[in-house]
Amino acid sequence: MTAAVRAFYEAYPYPPGNRPDCDAYHGRLLLSYIERPEGIPMQLQLLEAGCGRGINLTEAAALQPDDQFTGIDINRVAIDEASANIRTKALANLNFQLADLLDPASLPGVSRGYDVILSYGVIHHLSDPLKGLQQLTQQLAPHGVLSLMVDGRYGRQPLDRFLQALEMISASGDRDGQRAVTARALARIAERGVFHGNCWQGTSSVDEVEFADRCLHVHEQSYDIEGLWQLLDKAGLKFIRWHEPDDWSLKAICDDEALIEQLQAVDPSVAYQLIERLTYRPKLTLVAARKEDQPRLPLSREAFLSKRFYLSPQLKRVTDESGDTEWMLRGRKLSIAAQGLPHQLLTAASQIDSGFTASQLLQPLTGESISPQHGLNLLMQLYDLECLYASHETERAV
Repeated sequence: MTAAVRAFYEAYPYPPGNRPDCDAYHGRLLLSYIERPEGIPMQLQLLEAGCGRGINLTEAAALQPDDQFTGIDINRVAIDEASANIRTKALANLNFQLADLLDPASLPGVSRGYDVILSYGVIHHLSDPLKGLQQLTQQLAPHGVLSLMVDGRYGRQPLDRFLQALEMISASGDRDGQRAVTARALARIAERGVFHGNCWQGTSSVDEVEFADRCLHVHEQSYDIEGLWQLLDKAGLKFIRWHEPDDWSLKAICDDEALIEQLQAVDPSVAYQLIERLTYRPKLTLVAARKEDQPRLPLSREAFLSKRFYLSPQLKRVTDESGDTEWMLRGRKLSIAAQGLPHQLLTAASQIDSGFTASQLLQPLTGESISPQHGLNLLMQLYDLECLYASHETERAV
């Protein structure tokens, strides 16, 4: 199976194009999601297991020059391309290596383990997903985090129905060009049927590599939340949080206050299972850690005053057609007025690269127009919205 998956990705190197998306690749942000008994190292070690052509990891390494990045993949074509690319860019904090997650001897370990491991869209292609995930757990440093994405079973149901139809007239063992032509033709029909109005709309017109990954793959399996939780548990891991919490918020899909109150009384995992059945969530993207680690506790008002904050690397400032400034977090527009105080706070924060305390950020803005108390309340609201994050104190170099 490993050979078949390698051959597939060497024929269709993933991801397609050259537009990186490294929102989910920021090490210090990911580590801020868990409690830590001590700070983080001066230099983080990050591993991407299944880096493909490496375009996302290359961009992440360029944006985080103080940390060390390693990318591994079984795809020889992709690793050769990625390695040539970093030579061109002269990135000293990044390297790529050919490796197989099911072959421990091929994995590039580091002495204290990796602080952050990234694995997006890989585990579900392995012949033994549990073994692969266990290997990643063994590579994880104490109090490190694993950022993971697998296909969601319920969200993939329209695509799975399409693949069943494709199998009826073009068996999965057929690897000639005609299968791809047939799949495109069926996908155009599906646009008016099982793909209509959901996240798979537009499949018939995506580029060749993306289409192959969706519709022609040689081996993959999907997970529901219950099955994924069991997989994590067997690998010595546990769920910490979703990458995009709003996707899994009851309030985001329901405006019935009585129903929300009823649902909030159930275990969170049950609520997540309800959401996956009522919505389309084709990918389950989450942060996990070892079982002994805990999610970051909410900051008290007193703790808030003593922490050092950074603007979220997932927050972007864009200008709309009218020339007004908009703030986007993980691709979603925030309701922040272009001239309001929250906008002023975010603008001030965006001009400080080295981090800031609440008092440092608020001092220039407080006065007749804003009281220190009101300013602190606004800053805490921005933190709750995840526009800001509190990094763990960095350990001093020995």
